[in-house]
Amino acid sequence: MSQRSLFVLAALLLFSSEASAFEWTLHGAVKNETAYFVSGEKRFDKVQNSLDLKPEAVLSDRLEFRGRLLTWYDAAMDIEATNTTDLTPSIKKHYRTYARAKEAYFLYAGDAFDLRLGQQQIVWGKTDGLRMLDIINPLDLREFILDDFLNSRIGLVAARLNYYTYLGDSEHEFEFIVIPDTKVVEPAPAGSRWGFARPALPAAVTPVFQSGSKPGWAAENTGYGAAWRSNLSGWDLSLNWFYGWKGTPNIEKNQVGTVMYLKPVYSQMHTAGGSFSNAFGPWVVRGEVATNLNEALDTSGVTVATSITKQTTFNGAIGVDYTANNWTVNPQLFLRHIHGWSRDILEDQNSGFVSLRVATDYMNEKLKPEVIGLYSWSDRSWMLRPKASYEFSDHIKATAGVDLFGGRSSAFFGQFADNDRIYTEIEYSF
Repeated sequence: MSQRSLFVLAALLLFSSEASAFEWTLHGAVKNETAYFVSGEKRFDKVQNSLDLKPEAVLSDRLEFRGRLLTWYDAAMDIEATNTTDLTPSIKKHYRTYARAKEAYFLYAGDAFDLRLGQQQIVWGKTDGLRMLDIINPLDLREFILDDFLNSRIGLVAARLNYYTYLGDSEHEFEFIVIPDTKVVEPAPAGSRWGFARPALPAAVTPVFQSGSKPGWAAENTGYGAAWRSNLSGWDLSLNWFYGWKGTPNIEKNQVGTVMYLKPVYSQMHTAGGSFSNAFGPWVVRGEVATNLNEALDTSGVTVATSITKQTTFNGAIGVDYTANNWTVNPQLFLRHIHGWSRDILEDQNSGFVSLRVATDYMNEKLKPEVIGLYSWSDRSWMLRPKASYEFSDHIKATAGVDLFGGRSSAFFGQFADNDRIYTEIEYSF
């Protein structure tokens, strides 16, 4: 069922005379986000005015509908002049308007199970900022990873069953997922200021970029997942398995003479892992591990047969939360290891990040400053995000912040070193 069909059905349920006896609610928010680049070419990044609607309907004692529609208009695309580099007509079109169903599903609550059918976000894992187990929903990367995951995750039509039972003295949850809706990561447009840097090629080679085919609805493209969760001796534990598409493409290369043909290709892989967390007074220890079996990796090869290889990768993260006297300090360590690594693979055998979040509040929790930093120790690039929010009331909140990047132009964060920006947000929720 398409996003449009789901919301048409929801609208009929909510607003038709036959549905007038049902209990329904509509929550949401109106928000302005304005950002201005203060490095590189100084200009507005966005003047985004958004409407976020969250309809819910109780259809019976056991059946509910839940939805979320996010739409916006970005006035910066009309304020700033068109150019032939990073604000072409096609780039402006991509950023100017947006309207998408983030969620639209039916929830049936049984005596010992919940069943969700429709478009949804399925969130796994225990870490913040970077994803290891939380890979089921691909991301919209129009603003790199700066947007909240609730907004950047792309909803998938799925069937999701959560079954609850007691084994011994502990409650256990078993989750089973079937996803016929195949979607992949949506990167920022090539050439835009948030577009990823293209691979470096020899000076004598002329690149020709070809369009690849993204996987779509087909039986062989269906994704599957399963998870177990429980609390044992104070530890929140999970075991997770997912088979689906790697959200980001690899680049298939084919050099013919001095011409290099570059084509994005997508592949499937198994991900198996788990997560854990426990509280010890003011301390919370949490983490996750994820093993990707047959993950496709780019190499330095220049033929179709040699430009991509498949290896097993090990990914892990551990974090600590310390909360005391209105202060929260949260360091995290992320590690990635490629088993069977060779020098032609265009990734280091070992890589990773460290992150630190420090937050507090003042004025009876109305003023909330925080700073988040991420450092990639494999390529020595970094991102720093200080911000402060103020709640004028239960419905109105304002935020101001800065996004800063550093490192080599070829590094993960360093490629955006000319995208330092200041921003403000004002939000009214209802």
